[in-house]
Amino acid sequence: MNTVTINGKDFMLPASWNELTRDQLIYMAGLFSKKLSVVDFKAHLLWKFLRVKTDLMGRIDEEDAHGLAQTFNFLLEDVRLTTNLIPRIGRYYGPGNAMMDCSFGEFTKASMKLEDYARTGEDKYLDELVAILYRPRKKFWFIRKWFTDTTDCRVRFIEKYLDRRSQRMVDVNHNVKYAVYLFVTGVLCSLPDKFPNVYRKKGGNEKNLGGWAALIISLADGKTDDESLDRVFYSNMYNVFMGLEQKAIEYFKFLKETQND
Repeated sequence: MNTVTINGKDFMLPASWNELTRDQLIYMAGLFSKKLSVVDFKAHLLWKFLRVKTDLMGRIDEEDAHGLAQTFNFLLEDVRLTTNLIPRIGRYYGPGNAMMDCSFGEFTKASMKLEDYARTGEDKYLDELVAILYRPRKKFWFIRKWFTDTTDCRVRFIEKYLDRRSQRMVDVNHNVKYAVYLFVTGVLCSLPDKFPNVYRKKGGNEKNLGGWAALIISLADGKTDDESLDRVFYSNMYNVFMGLEQKAIEYFKFLKETQND
């Protein structure tokens, strides 16, 4: 956090994505949709985040205001949000921080919807993205949570219920849904650092966001039947990625050895 003192009073400004509050994230999500200039974007954030009266804002020296606005530069770079600041939408519950409790199947489905929304800007994909990740709580969870190792209170993701639930997301505040979009984007951006070999291309060290499809089948022992693929689909996404990382390490080691022969 950055501390700002105005008229003898201290104010706190976030210094990273994960230091944002829920309200700050939702407000910022609304600004993104307005397509403001960088100057206007930062000015709105400064007013909102400081939460001071307009007359007090007017007392801030222009040079100081410019310096404060520069602290928001991280928001204009890669999204690094991995804390889920929207844990619940109505009666639907979302994933934990960094999507640690997500299955690999819902992760891949959500990733595809995120890409569709980024490409088209069509709200139906945003609704589907949220509907994939936000699901009802398991029955009797208040009891069941004491007899299970999982921290995920959500019912299992089932494809056939997606359309019905996504229709219910239509009326959810757009800024809230876009905040979820930013969260998922942040998690995706964090994965190449955690699993560098999974995202590494054959010819170098470039990051590759979609080159691991063949490795998924290898985790299913090369099988493509429903049972084998379901085992991977419903496995925890980080467990799958750890398996993929090991497979990728072995693959690139093999390539290096064959090139040296």
